[in-house]
Amino acid sequence: MTAGNKKPYEKNTDTPGIEQTLRDDAEKQFAHSPYSSPNLTGQTQEKLIHELGVHQIELEMQAEQLRAAHLALEESRDKYLDLYEFAPLGYLTLTNKALITEVNLSGAALLGVERSRLVNHGLGRFIAPKDQEVWDQYFIKVQQHGEKQTCTLTLKRGDGSMFPARLEGIRINESDGTITIRIALSDITDIWQIEALRESEKEFRQLFESASDAVFVIAMDTTRIIDANSKASALYGYDHEELLTMKSTELSAEPEATQRAAIEAQKEPGRALTIPLLIHRKRDGTVFPVEITAGNIARGKQPVLLIACRDITDRKRAEDALALASRKLNLLSSITRHDINNQLTVQMGYLEILEDTPLDPSQNEYFMKVTTAAERISAMIRFTKEYEAIGVQTPTWQDCRTLVNTAAKQAQLGKVLVKNDFPAGAEVFADPLVVKVFYNLMDNAVRYGGKITTIRFSALESGEDRVIVCEDDGVGVVADEKEKIFERGFGKNTGLGLALSREILSITGITIRETGEPGKGARFEMVVPDGMWRRNEMAEDGKVNNP
Repeated sequence: MTAGNKKPYEKNTDTPGIEQTLRDDAEKQFAHSPYSSPNLTGQTQEKLIHELGVHQIELEMQAEQLRAAHLALEESRDKYLDLYEFAPLGYLTLTNKALITEVNLSGAALLGVERSRLVNHGLGRFIAPKDQEVWDQYFIKVQQHGEKQTCTLTLKRGDGSMFPARLEGIRINESDGTITIRIALSDITDIWQIEALRESEKEFRQLFESASDAVFVIAMDTTRIIDANSKASALYGYDHEELLTMKSTELSAEPEATQRAAIEAQKEPGRALTIPLLIHRKRDGTVFPVEITAGNIARGKQPVLLIACRDITDRKRAEDALALASRKLNLLSSITRHDINNQLTVQMGYLEILEDTPLDPSQNEYFMKVTTAAERISAMIRFTKEYEAIGVQTPTWQDCRTLVNTAAKQAQLGKVLVKNDFPAGAEVFADPLVVKVFYNLMDNAVRYGGKITTIRFSALESGEDRVIVCEDDGVGVVADEKEKIFERGFGKNTGLGLALSREILSITGITIRETGEPGKGARFEMVVPDGMWRRNEMAEDGKVNNP
């Protein structure tokens, strides 16, 4: 602020005003001066005029120096006033009661209140409630010590919004004996954000380095490795600096598959994609299987892929060994079944011969028991063959109407009608052997339903689950056998059908129970959990023709 742009309340300091003021002050002081006028006797007129002229010039020079000093002080004052008002920090002067007596424009802007409305009001009303105790202790500390005191707390603006602030305060002992407190106030939101980001980065780095898997940060556009943890270096045999010069495809023994997986992971930000098996290559050329989990995340403003690679060599070996053992057991079971069936065929042949031979009545009973036992053994062998197949194939989506149609064609239904009330496109996610469940339910209904005429299949909603219902109009199941019918060996036949059905359904979490009313027909409810049932809108509607 220049001297020519004075504020309205400042005094006029132009030259004529200064000269007049000096003249008036000189006259007054001379009138009251104790000194008498000098003796000018013997002084010539010329001499006196010369002395007066020199003295006048001296006075004018002094006056000019005073004017220059006055203008310099004004400029300095205006300069520091501007610095005070528009400083990036808020400056406040408080009484010993924490009342604001002075505040600069920046301070008023930080608090979000006009300066005139801050004066003579307490600063405490701008302190967040949670930090009131901190403020009280800090203000007492500032009054008790002469050195600068600092604290960090949350302030509340006039509009109610909050911001983190740093306060630097010092006690001033004024000349009149009063105490004032001067405080420099700054908004440290940016600093807190930087510190929070730094802390977040630190936590990420700790998790990154402590991961048991090899973890990479990959640039989406170039597939170049931006970062890798120490486990990655140990697993692949490259130094950290070497990894940062490579692309992710250079670690793969199947680069095209790796590239496709990277493209797939970019499609859905925030969603983790698991790739169960890829083959990677170490620095020494060793290839090994890995399981990959990839996610699309943001690193600052840059979208990147976060990829975790797990060496599954040991697991793969164990799986291969288990598969080999399973094949050997299946082969052994198959051979054993074949040999037993051969012996049963021979036994059944001899039994047929004996059936045509007259026997003693007491021997007939034994003959029937042997025949029944042979039939049961044969049924059990068939069961082991079917049970062996459970869980071997991957569960798939299967159309419910088709399952009923297929099972109805296989079952010996006689005159029993099958109603297929499944909606078109209804599909269940289950083991491929689930068709045997539908077959067993139909077969049991025909065998034990008595007066049965109709078997009906339908679906109901039960919260988020679906319930597949198979019900008939036969004699039903007595109360104390509703659970026993699912036990292996229970029943009039082999007692294996419903036990097998429960095992098949359990592969994908489906449960089955009998809920019918005895005397009014059997009712089997299969509860399909959420996610294992869907509607395929493209499926065509179909009808079951009773064979």
